[in-house]
Amino acid sequence: MTEHASQPIIPARIDYLILPLTTRCNLRCRYCYHGTLTDRDMDGAAMDRVFALAASGTGPLHIQLTGGEPCLVPHLIEAAAERARRLARPWTMAVQTNGTCLDREIVDLIRRFQLQVGVSLDGSPRMHESLRGQAAETLRGLMLLEAQHIPFRVTTVVCDRNVDQLDRLAWLLAAFRQARGLGLDLLVMKGRAGTHADAPGFAESGALIRGAEALVRALTAINRQRETPLRLREWDMVRRMLASPGRQPPRAFCRAGAGTSLAVHPDGRCFPCGQTLADERFEMAVAGPAMASPLPSPSLAALRRDCVACPLQQCCPGDCPSRLLFNPAPARFLACDLYRTLARACLEEQAASRRPTFRPTDTFARRETCHP
Repeated sequence: MTEHASQPIIPARIDYLILPLTTRCNLRCRYCYHGTLTDRDMDGAAMDRVFALAASGTGPLHIQLTGGEPCLVPHLIEAAAERARRLARPWTMAVQTNGTCLDREIVDLIRRFQLQVGVSLDGSPRMHESLRGQAAETLRGLMLLEAQHIPFRVTTVVCDRNVDQLDRLAWLLAAFRQARGLGLDLLVMKGRAGTHADAPGFAESGALIRGAEALVRALTAINRQRETPLRLREWDMVRRMLASPGRQPPRAFCRAGAGTSLAVHPDGRCFPCGQTLADERFEMAVAGPAMASPLPSPSLAALRRDCVACPLQQCCPGDCPSRLLFNPAPARFLACDLYRTLARACLEEQAASRRPTFRPTDTFARRETCHP
């Protein structure tokens, strides 16, 4: 690990640990944030050092297993989970996968260690094929999770090519009882996204607003028919902000913004979060018990100048610090378009709940719950 005077310090308190178990991947996503990396798997010594750091903290710890593609190295998933079991603090662990390598061995690990599962899915099969490839294999992985009764969530990178198909993604997930929800990650301009000519670009503001509105309508219709609703991560976050006492904004958007997260490269180098992984500007040093500084980034509210009419003016959740660092203006403000659209949907939802509702008594008018 290279050390110099301006190098940020590894946090003494780690609440969120990101472990890219390998840089290897079987896909070549058009916007891959890692760009071109030398193939490398995390070795036992590096993993031991990571868990020694994590063991020194108290309170709940979340461990996120990523890559590359972590399911290419199931033995390392098992090794990380076994080390987590020896921690004296409460912990949860999740694996973020492209879904193509899921098999019975991985399912057994998920069950044995009670791992949470996130799958990267960027839209309909045709859209996913164009952005990531191997869409049929990803769907096969989802069907395996469904057949084995393993709950999962989906993460979608939103770009100019799929922003108008977000509602189609919701309808696709509606076919899976084990699907629990989705999260929207606005594109970050780094890695291949910033260098390859065929890489997708940022969604246009109006298109993002229309796409979010269509997604809200789709989820509303879908959840009327589901026993377990499909949650939209950002919609839930906006609901919490609007319901917060005094509508006070949170202290930080994420653990990296609070200075309590750590991402460890397979070679042992440490960084504030997964987005800054392998970027030498953000490499962190071990320096005793000193507290780490939050990831340096401008706040969304400080950058924006027209917040007065926004429903979230006093409780803006902010945005991913690394996205604000890497993305140019006006792409930095796409989060505002998304939040405002979801806030309007929340307020409309509240207004509708206060209106008298006609409840049919005729048996012909009743509709039984559908089980998609």
